[in-house]
Order: sequence, then structure tokens, then C-alpha cells
Amino acid sequence: MLHALIVEDELNSQELLKEIIESYCEGVKVVATAQGVAEALEKIKEHKPQLLLLDIELSDGDGFQVLEQVEDMDFDVIFTTAYDQYAIKAFKFAATDYILKPVDIEELQEAVKRIVEKRQNPDEDPANEQLQALINNIRNIQQPFKRIVLPTSNGFTVVDPKDIVRCEADRNYTFIFLKDKRKILVSRTIKDYEEMLVDFNFFRIHQSHLINLAFLKNYTRGRGGYVELTDGSVLDVSARKKADFLRRLAADS
Repeated sequence: MLHALIVEDELNSQELLKEIIESYCEGVKVVATAQGVAEALEKIKEHKPQLLLLDIELSDGDGFQVLEQVEDMDFDVIFTTAYDQYAIKAFKFAATDYILKPVDIEELQEAVKRIVEKRQNPDEDPANEQLQALINNIRNIQQPFKRIVLPTSNGFTVVDPKDIVRCEADRNYTFIFLKDKRKILVSRTIKDYEEMLVDFNFFRIHQSHLINLAFLKNYTRGRGGYVELTDGSVLDVSARKKADFLRRLAADS
């Protein structure tokens, strides 16, 4: 049984979330609730939960202060938030679970299920590095994010977005190619990475290919043409993407 702590400053929302978890989330027991940062830290120390359902806006601060001040982050986190889209992007970069308010029961069930399954693997550690990446990105929210978490089949890898050379679609998965020659299979779609990396000089040249223009070596014309990247990759440019791609290159020159 997974012991959960709800950290939520509104009592009505607190009670509703507890009711949803106890009624619809098998294998989870709510052992305590808290309304603010100080109370949350006390309850974490007292109950040692494996799961935190953490609101962002709290009565005496924010949920990130809880994570920054906790002594032993031996738990997983699902954020509940009404935050803006830029903060949602930070959650995606850190590959952390979040539920938008009002809480959707099926979304919460799926998030809880992922954590229950992960914690059943004795080799899996709570996602401390993921949460640290999230805190860093949130605290520097006016600047480009510096770390992106790549969820893999046996954990995750944290990289600088500028070190990604290209992304290649493989059905509902994506291969991430790094400048140090590593190739990582990630359990997210290429569309997810297109949305996340748009501010980092990436361009979707093909249904299957998203490239970092910083690594573009040359372009050869044709019906769509093709590009060569500095790592030696040669990739087709789709005819549909050609005009936008050439406009992007012209704008960057």
C-alpha cells in the first residue's frame, strides 16, 4: 500500500482529492493532509509518505519550497496546479506528473498508476534529480530552461537541451541523439519534443525528424531536399516542410 500525503491549502479541494484517491486509486492510502509549507514538512517527517500530492500555491508559500526544504526526498510527487502554460512547460521538461485543476479522475488514476508501478521496481529510486531539474527551471522561469529529463525504460537521463542534435520518431517513442554520440530511446512522441524545444532553435523538417539548427552543416535542394548535420546524419526534408524550412534559414542568416 502506497502512503500518500495531500498538500493543499483549500480544505474543500483537500477533501475532494482525498475522496477521489480513496475511491478510485487502488493501492494508495491517504495518511495525512497539510495546508502549508511548514505543516507539510512536519507531516513528511512524521508519516514518511511515498507519494506527495502537492499543490503549487500554498497558504504560507509554494509547493517548491516544500521540496527545497525537505531533508530526505524519499518520495514521488504529483503536482496539482492551475499554473500558467509556461510553468506547465517546466513540468514537461522535468518529465514530472501534474494534474490540472479541476482534477480529472482518469488523469489522476493514470499518474498514480505510473508511480505505483515504478515503485514496485526495487531498482527504481524516487525522482530526486527530476524534481531538482523542475525546481531549477521554475526558479529561473524567465530564462531558457537549462535541463530536460528524458524518461527511458529503466529510469531517466538529464541533459542540456543544447546538447541534443536531433530527434527521430519511432511510433509513440522518440530516439534522442546527443552530441556526445549517445542515442536514447524516450517514451514520448516527437510532437512532445517539438513543442518543448521550439525555443531552442529546433525545427521539424519531416514527420520523423526534428533537428537542432545549431548542428546543421548543409542543405541540398530537391523536391524536399535533404540536410546533413555535423554528426554525419543525412535526413530528408519533406516537400511540405521545405518552404517553411528555407524561410527559417533565411531568417536566421
